[in-house]
Amino acid sequence: MNLYIHTDIEGIAGMVHFEKRDDDSPRNWSIRQRMFRLLTDEVNASIEGALDAGVNGTILVNDAHGSGYSIIFEDLNPAARIIHGPLTRQPFWTPKLDESFDALFCVAQHAMAGTNGVLAHSCWCVNEEYWFGEGGMAMALAGYYDVPAVLITGDDTVCAQCQDLVPEMEAAVVKEALSPFNAVSMTPPEAQQTIRDAARRAIERVGEIEPFKIEGPYRIGLVSGPGQIPSNPLEGDDFREVVYEILVRNYHYDLQQQDPWPIEPGRNQAFLTKGQLRRLEEEK
Repeated sequence: MNLYIHTDIEGIAGMVHFEKRDDDSPRNWSIRQRMFRLLTDEVNASIEGALDAGVNGTILVNDAHGSGYSIIFEDLNPAARIIHGPLTRQPFWTPKLDESFDALFCVAQHAMAGTNGVLAHSCWCVNEEYWFGEGGMAMALAGYYDVPAVLITGDDTVCAQCQDLVPEMEAAVVKEALSPFNAVSMTPPEAQQTIRDAARRAIERVGEIEPFKIEGPYRIGLVSGPGQIPSNPLEGDDFREVVYEILVRNYHYDLQQQDPWPIEPGRNQAFLTKGQLRRLEEEK
């Protein structure tokens, strides 16, 4: 059995503030390292549960938060491999996810924007019928390949939202949302055991859980909350291709289509840092 683990970070027990990647103060560095440790331990707990349930094939972890380098690589369970690196320059948002996998775990997820979850953000609208966050989108992309999403971990809100899409999937609720920036969290040992147990149950029940599939044609866009209609949706008959076209507005997936792959994308403003853009303005 092959397992794909899609990760974020806002859903871990103990996290109630957004990561501040531009703050280089010692205090912020310490907080970020703690959150990376907590994320790594929760991902490892999900892997341990899967191994306990008999997974003996590929376990591929997608480090899909922020910089794409939030999991402490050297401490990841050696049974797994990891996709990491800048998210803006990857081939796709869920690289390597295809029909070769038997199950999907969504670990440390947050609720969709416009709902009462901790650090809730991002909301997709599909066919003016479905609204879901990043966890739901990962589930839908897995469903595109007939891969069932069998586990969701995070706060009570995101777990309920994902179980609305797939009622049979297992959920590990590791914190209760009290406001966007407050929660009642389990301690790390309890959270990890909760995830480990849910992951084991999820793998044992893979055959009982249907993939989350949405029928086409598709009309997809990003909105600020459920019930809203996107102002600039894209349409098409292939779900993954429509999602790709939406995300390529912000990500540079086309790098993988070039021969050779450019390490330095030159003076194309889509690839320049703020400092480089400022210097270009100064040269004018």
